[in-house]
Amino acid sequence: DKTSSVLASNMSVSVVSKRRSNLGEGPHWDCTSNTLLHIDAHLGDVCRLNVLSHETDSIHLDGLVTIVIPYRSNPDLAAITLDRQVRKLNWTTKGTELLAEVDQGKINNHFNDGKCDVTGRLWAGAYGIKGKEECPDDIDPEKGTLYSFDPPGMEPKAHVHKISISNGMTWSPDSKKFFYIDSFTRIIYSFDFNAATGELTNQQVFLDFNKVEAYKDKGYPDGMTHDIEGKLWVACYDASRVIRIDPETGKLLQEVTFPATKITSLCFGGQNYEDLYVTSAWRGLSDEERKNNLMRERSSGSRSWGPEDFNPTPSTFDVFQHLKVAVNTHLYENMSIVCTI
Repeated sequence: DKTSSVLASNMSVSVVSKRRSNLGEGPHWDCTSNTLLHIDAHLGDVCRLNVLSHETDSIHLDGLVTIVIPYRSNPDLAAITLDRQVRKLNWTTKGTELLAEVDQGKINNHFNDGKCDVTGRLWAGAYGIKGKEECPDDIDPEKGTLYSFDPPGMEPKAHVHKISISNGMTWSPDSKKFFYIDSFTRIIYSFDFNAATGELTNQQVFLDFNKVEAYKDKGYPDGMTHDIEGKLWVACYDASRVIRIDPETGKLLQEVTFPATKITSLCFGGQNYEDLYVTSAWRGLSDEERKNNLMRERSSGSRSWGPEDFNPTPSTFDVFQHLKVAVNTHLYENMSIVCTI
């Protein structure tokens, strides 16, 4: 049963940014500066939000920017995607440097969502639109691909083809499962994942929003993350909510509603990673709706640990150590939960 015992929550939502993004995306909590990194995609702005002052500083780039992930070795540097390129951004100089490029023969393709796995390896998906002069949402179906990039060479490696809107991705706490969204088809896929090699196998349809009654009114699955219990959190575009899903059964566990329709992505952050930060888009919305653009929710009862930053120079030892830390942290945190209930 994927429809019963849904816990609703909408009591502690607040707006945390004075800035109003056209298309807010890619939230990533930076624990070194206690700031929220995010993107204003269509405006080409890479943003850094001080959640205490609610002020944002940003760097403008010419093109479509969709992700920003700090370097594990130097938080003044960040891996970003710009159109079909992966680039290194320097917050101090505001300059960028090319790291990789994909789909060079597909001029209307561009990157969308992306994250790093437990080793610091970057994953990002691209998809196609029908033409730059047309509506940016005019999708060219099945033209997208999910890529990974292994440092230091950053040679693109294609994993999943014929994706229509490559979007949210996350891993299970033990890094043995990978979950991946195609928003256009409203499907979440699952894979077996080998963190040491970066291989995906055993692709399955984990959840089809079109076929399960509990999800038919949940809009389009967009950004995704997981909490400390391994439960999936998914931003629902055109549905004013984020939802929590059991990764074993697909059961809908919890809904959190927001005063904005076009919810795009989400991440945990703040002290102890107990705050859920949510981005949204305002294209086509009223002035009142546009006020609720980047929000924070504090009543879900969930928390997570920090997101993985980009690791530009991994070694075999690094891979082993990070996998060991991830597994031990997962076991420890779950033991802590059991002891405190």
